[in-house]
Amino acid sequence: MRLLVTRPQEDAEALKERLAALGHEGLAAPLLEIRFKSDMPLARDGVQAILATSANGVRAFAGRADLAAWLGVPLLAVGPTTAALAKETGFEEVHEGAGDAVALADLARKLCAPGNGRLVHVSGAVIAGDLKSWLEKDGFEVERAVLYEAAAADRLPVAARAALQEGALDGVLLYSRRTAGIFRRLCEAEGLLPALQRLTVFCLAPGIAQELAGVKVAEIKAAAQPNEEALLQLLT
Repeated sequence: MRLLVTRPQEDAEALKERLAALGHEGLAAPLLEIRFKSDMPLARDGVQAILATSANGVRAFAGRADLAAWLGVPLLAVGPTTAALAKETGFEEVHEGAGDAVALADLARKLCAPGNGRLVHVSGAVIAGDLKSWLEKDGFEVERAVLYEAAAADRLPVAARAALQEGALDGVLLYSRRTAGIFRRLCEAEGLLPALQRLTVFCLAPGIAQELAGVKVAEIKAAAQPNEEALLQLLT
């Protein structure tokens, strides 16, 4: 299959390699541009654990001048991709969640304790789940550190537009409701909604498809678990 990959550029290139290994071709169409804020002040003292809801949070840490001081802090990652990157970055103790913010909150409740120090949730400016509120209800002290922002694309790449217009794609991979909303908006703006009727939409989670309500597509498939492994299993 030839698939449109809507992840940010760095993630898109890694995903294209995974798709190629499975016999598929990926066409990158990043719908979010990641802008890091690695120089934001962040106090290390009194931190019990780091909560990372995306690989970009880990990348933001990797660019910090004080990275070495943080590598001994336990890091709770939302899923396998984020966990693997944290280990590569040098974090000494990495725990892997089941793939979404709800599961990450459950992992924090299991491994951490209120009163043992604050939890630092590294995130982007826009979040899908409010870890801070959820965990504070259980007595945890949570600091949300916005170490990056994901700016929405204002148009589809030329190659992606051409592939949609020519019917040269079999499907599109969508990893978040925000990305799905951006994809819909850009297709509407460029008169490409009719072209989506030929596509299978592969979603990381069922709720993502809600952003495409009313749009005619060939089929919508959602991963059994909110992680990339489960998403790629839909392609077999």
